[in-house]
Amino acid sequence: MTELDSGVSEWLLEEQNPCVRYLTLTELDGMSPRSKAALEARSKISGWAPVRRILDKQKRNGCWDDGETWYLPKYKSTVWQLLILSQTGIDPAFPSVRRMCEYAFRFQAPSGTFYSGMAPNPEDDWARLAGCLNGNVIAALCRLGWERDPRIKKAIDHLLSFQEHDQGWSCRSCGYHARDKHSCFMGTICALDSLIEYSRHVRRKDVDRAIASACEFLLMHRPYKADHHGWKIIRSDFTELGAPWLVGYNILRGLRALTRAGVTSDERMKDAVTLLLAKRNSRGRWAREVPWPSATYSTFGRVGAEDKWVTLNVLLVLSKSSFKGQVAGTFTLSCKLQASLLLVLL
Repeated sequence: MTELDSGVSEWLLEEQNPCVRYLTLTELDGMSPRSKAALEARSKISGWAPVRRILDKQKRNGCWDDGETWYLPKYKSTVWQLLILSQTGIDPAFPSVRRMCEYAFRFQAPSGTFYSGMAPNPEDDWARLAGCLNGNVIAALCRLGWERDPRIKKAIDHLLSFQEHDQGWSCRSCGYHARDKHSCFMGTICALDSLIEYSRHVRRKDVDRAIASACEFLLMHRPYKADHHGWKIIRSDFTELGAPWLVGYNILRGLRALTRAGVTSDERMKDAVTLLLAKRNSRGRWAREVPWPSATYSTFGRVGAEDKWVTLNVLLVLSKSSFKGQVAGTFTLSCKLQASLLLVLL
């Protein structure tokens, strides 16, 4: 048993970043969101400088765009703020958040799909059959408390309708993906995230089946290797860690989805978990390896620096992972916020 720097828990719980503090308390430490410490941390999120800079750019009707497309300009318009803010732990009842969510539903077609607004007719929009945009938007709205809204049910039904034969999702309505023979990792992870968020509150057998099959899609790729080409790494950026999630796929996002879906001991996860452990530095922390988009209103980390968002998400993965093979990781945080962070390597 090797004891890591006990300062990791204190570092994550520092008040300078109330988002990570709140998420550490409620997701890693298991504290009730209604506890005094959690409520206090959450109350400060809307005033935290990176979040405040986003909210200060919001228009009265809840958007950050001209009302024609909520997707462009990329990282500046409304859909991107929805994705970012939904992962901060911000209170869904905050008026700016509610206006943003109501605005999002303006870009939902009768079929249930969320579209980009880049085409005159929603049914001609590239996002109509895009697992990435639809999944990301559904996941964000579910995080913000809209999972029981009938419009979300309609969106989930639509998302399920275009799951691929290999159990992933693609972007069939986007021209250069129309003839793809293999699902897209980004489309799949976004769709899977949305189904997991939805299933936390609404149980449906068809959703459970889709989650299980999408997890199998990731597992058959271990979750970043080519299953038909000698287990080569599919793309180098799949191994680069980053959080929160916007676009793109990496092993941290994949493993978070798998463990949240209850997949904790499948041997096919071992390679990715081992890689996560290898990236831990001598202080028991993880660095950001994926650049945060420079076009956003606020930065949520820089490449090469120890990163609280990444470290928290890695610990959430490792706290649920267990293997009978070469690697086993167990991470715990005290509910009293005083215990050291422990790693057990068997």
